[in-house]
Amino acid sequence: MKKNEVKELSIRKVSAEESGIRLDRCLRLSIPHLPQGLIEKAARKGILRIEGSKAKPSTRVEEGQTLSFPKSFLSLETDVQKKKRDALSHAERKWLKGLILYEDSDIIILNKPAGIAVQSGTKQRKSLDAMLEVYYEDCKPRLVHRLDMDTSGVMVFAKTLPMARWLSQAFKERTVQKIYWALVCGVPAKKEGVISLSLSKKPDSLGEKVRVDQEEGVRAKTYYRVIEALGNRIAWLELTPKTGRTHQLRVHCAEALKTPILGDGKYGGKEAFPFGRKSLHLHARALVLPLPKGKTMTFEAPLPKELKETFKELGFEHV
Repeated sequence: MKKNEVKELSIRKVSAEESGIRLDRCLRLSIPHLPQGLIEKAARKGILRIEGSKAKPSTRVEEGQTLSFPKSFLSLETDVQKKKRDALSHAERKWLKGLILYEDSDIIILNKPAGIAVQSGTKQRKSLDAMLEVYYEDCKPRLVHRLDMDTSGVMVFAKTLPMARWLSQAFKERTVQKIYWALVCGVPAKKEGVISLSLSKKPDSLGEKVRVDQEEGVRAKTYYRVIEALGNRIAWLELTPKTGRTHQLRVHCAEALKTPILGDGKYGGKEAFPFGRKSLHLHARALVLPLPKGKTMTFEAPLPKELKETFKELGFEHV
């Protein structure tokens, strides 16, 4: 590393509380609004280091290790703290409060609306993680899983670092059960089954798109069940992903079942808009969380207004 690059680096030690978490999450404990894109850029340039060696954002850190990262990260935090997005209006606080389905000393369960990002980034002016950090003055809610911006439904945030570690490990080991509801265009040939198609991200004319790639892709597995069907045009599916790949459910519905999710033009094209509905009709309905001391809790999120209206207008009786 060049001398001038060394001068531009900030150094700090990993604490006992931070031991075992990812490097990018460790950095956000002291710089909460640090965009993921800047962390990854520093890693590509070789100026994100652990004990002097180049490191990836996903690398796990250990107590006592020395972290090196650009000093600009610190000045960025100062700038971000001054931005208006850190201040919540009375209306925003009321809106956030309305999203909370459950909370205790360890977790927060939210019903995420479609259209808002879960995590802050260079292109996101507002996100749930940033807003929650301001909303809660006595703790720092920690993100342990994600939903796409256009997907609504149940999410969990951890209030403490030990719970964040517990839940992150549970999601990694796939002991958390995630259940989604979707309206799809068409009806699957079988009423229930298992989809096992490997996926990978590929360049697209509009950026990046996830595609089926059985040779080089990562394994992706989804259980599905038809709850109700209206003739052969529309079906209400229950989807239970056993892996958590980007756009997994959307690609599996469109490619494996040949029934794209209603409103999903990215993967379903024109066929995804038979009724002119533009919203993605994919909703994270339930989470079954394994918690410490052998406890398990189930949380359900009601359908958002627009999706509920679609269900009723189409004639689904058991919503």
